[in-house]
Amino acid sequence: MVKRILMYLRKSRAEEHETVEEVLSRHEKQLQECALRQFGTVIPEENIFREVVSGETIDNRPEMQEVLRRLQDDVIDAVLVIEPQRLSRGDMIDAGTIVRAFQYTRTKIITPQKTYDLDDKFDRKFFEMELRQGNDYLEYVKEILQRGRLHSVKQGNYVGSAAPYGYKKVRDGKNYTLEIVPEEAEVVLLIFEWFIEKIGTSNICKKLNALGKRNRNGTLWKPDRIRDILHNPIYCGKIRWNWRKTVKKYEDGKIVNTRPKNKNEDSMIIDGKHPAIIEVEKWELAQTLFGHPIKLTNNRELRCIFAGFFHCECGYAMTYRTDGGKAKPRVACTDQVNCGHKSAIYEEVEEAVKQALMVELAEYKELAKGNKSKREGFKKAAIEGIKKDLAKLDDQEEKLYTFLEDGTYTKDVFLKRKKLLEENRSRLNKLLEEAEKTVEEKRSYKDAVVKLSEAIKTIKNKSLSVTDKNKLLGEIIEDIVYSRKVPEDRRKFRDVPFKLQIKLKI
Repeated sequence: MVKRILMYLRKSRAEEHETVEEVLSRHEKQLQECALRQFGTVIPEENIFREVVSGETIDNRPEMQEVLRRLQDDVIDAVLVIEPQRLSRGDMIDAGTIVRAFQYTRTKIITPQKTYDLDDKFDRKFFEMELRQGNDYLEYVKEILQRGRLHSVKQGNYVGSAAPYGYKKVRDGKNYTLEIVPEEAEVVLLIFEWFIEKIGTSNICKKLNALGKRNRNGTLWKPDRIRDILHNPIYCGKIRWNWRKTVKKYEDGKIVNTRPKNKNEDSMIIDGKHPAIIEVEKWELAQTLFGHPIKLTNNRELRCIFAGFFHCECGYAMTYRTDGGKAKPRVACTDQVNCGHKSAIYEEVEEAVKQALMVELAEYKELAKGNKSKREGFKKAAIEGIKKDLAKLDDQEEKLYTFLEDGTYTKDVFLKRKKLLEENRSRLNKLLEEAEKTVEEKRSYKDAVVKLSEAIKTIKNKSLSVTDKNKLLGEIIEDIVYSRKVPEDRRKFRDVPFKLQIKLKI
């Protein structure tokens, strides 16, 4: 029986004074003692799920996702947990997911204090109340911790999770500050000195990489990393607070965290306790040399109609670049300083994509003319028959859940019948796929002709916004891979053509 019981362990925000390992070990000991009392044996290792990441939602907790998968796929009698709130302290959507998963799989929640059977309406209401209280407590704890961090920052302490390049994080009583790492600080000094000498960020990368200097993680330097260092006041002895404040957004049915740069009233720069690597005057001089204010908004309009599905052969994204209107806009690899692929004029790339789509269109038009099948009528009849059988399976599945809910079927019987039903569905879907292949082939060619024609019109249409074009083309184009490798000793590369490999979704 104990093989059908899972254990779920997760650290709470309120246990900040202990490490994840200490909390999980302590709770595991308590729950194993509980298992011994109730079942006469301990929970086997393969049934123990330890959540070591800090995630508020189910999407951010892989072990919780695995527990829910086990509830759905296996016969699980109960989940052992230190308290209900460890299962979810997220929003009510997550709480509802947890409740439905345990209720409809008839899985109990066992804690050292109480066992919850969600088939019982009173247990279910009490369990839901525990989850709601957990969510309220989470918001309260987050607010208290945020106040504590702000107070600590105002005292000049460093509250970041990782030290910036050039420093290491060290204890200062109960708080943390930064200590200079000499070999990294030398690189920071070089970056500022070269930039003040009017050496651009791309050339700074090349010089550092040529000297064998690397980022802390061993990767090559890139311009955006150099710019981050040049703009960070930490190097002149300051602490920057709320520069990248976490903002939650609702996208594609999920809550996602973003960290846009900002200069709002709640963004502060405070004198830190740590030693400076760069003099304040030198840091301020570096800021003036950028020539124009840095755009801090995260809501810029798209400028490239292929954004999101346009990549360099090296794997990095291609970006749209201008030089203030002095020359035509270009597209270049975001890691151009290291990958060696040269840039290209944007309108030439746009025209090349259009020409490539026109070639594809001509080929699909030829394919659409032929490919007639004498057995098309028989295939269509077979398809209709298989679809009717699949519809019957849908009806049977609805009845399965009805029988489970009214107690006609036990959980074991329900799972066995559901497994058999899924096997039949899989077999019929394979037959349907084979039958449709011949019939749909000609239709798919015609669909491709329509979609490609629309894509070409989209590129040509000057009345559409870049955002609208990007959305329409993204429905047809899966990826565009760019290449323009030029030998290092060859400065002029106009006669070296770029190449595009276009992968379509049709």
